[in-house]
Amino acid sequence: MSGVIAVILVFGGLIFFHELGHFIVARVFSMGVKTFSLGFGPVLFRFKRGKTSYQLAALPLGGFVSLVGESADAEIPEEFSKEESFALRPAWQRFMVIAAGPVFNLVLAWLICWGLMWTSGREFTPPVVGEIIEDTPAAASPLEPGDRILTINGAKIGKFREMPRMLQESKEQELLITAQRKDGTLLSFVITPEFRAVITPDGKEEAPQWGIGIRSVKSEFLKFGFLEAAREGVVEAGNMVVFTWNALRDLVTRKVSFSNVGGPVLIVQAIHSQADHGLINVLLLAALISVNLGLLNLLPIPVLDGGHLIFLLVEMIGRRPVPVYIQEKAMIVGLFLLVTLMAAATFNDVMRLLT
Repeated sequence: MSGVIAVILVFGGLIFFHELGHFIVARVFSMGVKTFSLGFGPVLFRFKRGKTSYQLAALPLGGFVSLVGESADAEIPEEFSKEESFALRPAWQRFMVIAAGPVFNLVLAWLICWGLMWTSGREFTPPVVGEIIEDTPAAASPLEPGDRILTINGAKIGKFREMPRMLQESKEQELLITAQRKDGTLLSFVITPEFRAVITPDGKEEAPQWGIGIRSVKSEFLKFGFLEAAREGVVEAGNMVVFTWNALRDLVTRKVSFSNVGGPVLIVQAIHSQADHGLINVLLLAALISVNLGLLNLLPIPVLDGGHLIFLLVEMIGRRPVPVYIQEKAMIVGLFLLVTLMAAATFNDVMRLLT
């Protein structure tokens, strides 16, 4: 049940925050909002406050904010005035309203990271040798448990997780390592990584990789004050943005196969599985999904927010809107691309379930 609740809260929370961005900025500019909906399809619950209807629908895979006068020829409902029409507002105001959804997703990721940095801190594994594996290059070196790795080939090491990447890049090349003992004694020696299967502390064998044969000490948690945590939250959310951007780039350049892409099923599975590992894991995953949602919506594909923003940029630069027939044709192409991508991602999800 905890997994099911986590899925509902994460999906609902991310969609709500995205639509809340559109809603708040529209109201800041005094634009009329007819409907704020969380979900699509049959309405399960609805109430009206002021001129706006708020509703919860049966299909939780999205939501929408219905603005007054979304197109120039749209009819204005009786309770709204012409001045509240979205289409009659300057292009820069419409741009702000549309951009607010993805931006709010990025802000939400930062808020989650800020809260986690403040309440729990950041997990940190210092570059300290916890254990030396027998019959490895490290066993034949001067290294001892408790030694802190300072540099590898002159590059400073601040975290243990920085070392595996450097070892994979160097492969069989010799490395100059400097380390420090607990008593302050400095060590400097040359070591050559070797390619071998990795045996985890519980005895499981993982895929072979380049290494020198050391394991880390236990992770620590760095605590931060309220304002310091806000800055660390920016760093953490920024890392998620870079990670997501690199993943998109690798997909486009075919560095990563499209078979690795997942849809709603994979997301539900990920959230459900993280619920077994505690609230922190669920929140971190929610922040990452929020970043994904924000960046994907900013892609310049018609139908998505990014496509609308491109039209508005053209309008602001050229001082005239993109012709309606061009927008309509672009929307058809964008919808076809989006449906195709979703179908392919769902196919990947089904194949994972079957295999």
